[in-house]
Amino acid sequence: MNKNQSNRKAMHDAVIAFLDGKPEKWSSIPKIVVFKTELSTVNLAIEQSQESQLAAQVFVGESKQQLKKTIALKGDVLNDSVEAFAVVTDDAALESKMAASYSDLNEMRNGDFIPKIKEVITEVETHKEVLVAEYGVTEEQIEDLKADLNRFLEMNGEPRAYQIASTQATKSLAELFSEAHDILTTKLDKVMKIFKRRDPEFYNGYLAARVVVDR
Repeated sequence: MNKNQSNRKAMHDAVIAFLDGKPEKWSSIPKIVVFKTELSTVNLAIEQSQESQLAAQVFVGESKQQLKKTIALKGDVLNDSVEAFAVVTDDAALESKMAASYSDLNEMRNGDFIPKIKEVITEVETHKEVLVAEYGVTEEQIEDLKADLNRFLEMNGEPRAYQIASTQATKSLAELFSEAHDILTTKLDKVMKIFKRRDPEFYNGYLAARVVVDR
């Protein structure tokens, strides 16, 4: 990875970390969920394709706890949907399994947190048809949580739990950086403009994260 690519990779990390820190601002907007998931997936492929992950490690200590909070929040949203389904169908066992709140999830030790989030994903996928049709769950929410959990696992020194966009693995660094550039400039940048007047502070924070710093 050359210096320019390393600087661009740091910008990708900054954008992802910024969005991970404020999921309550954007997670209800499906297009942002889709585009952020695409960026996270390409960014993971970039990390996996380079011989050294030193550039990625700059952000690990700073962002791991924030990412855990983000995963806990997204996990709570999905397990609330499964819990509601369980209540309606009188499935007391499932209701009990999905009873954990955001704070319950976030305060778990990683050894308990990771299996619990996997359990949430498993239950969501088991009941996906009815959850999507009747309880407001989207495919994008599920894939986004999977992608975030993969990132957390890698930060924790563990293999990815889910294979997402496996075709990324065969692409060169140049192709991956070009794809990330397209996701940012033709997709994410455009949809984020909805916050320009709605939430200027959040929008300006995003713009600041988008700056490529020459290191």
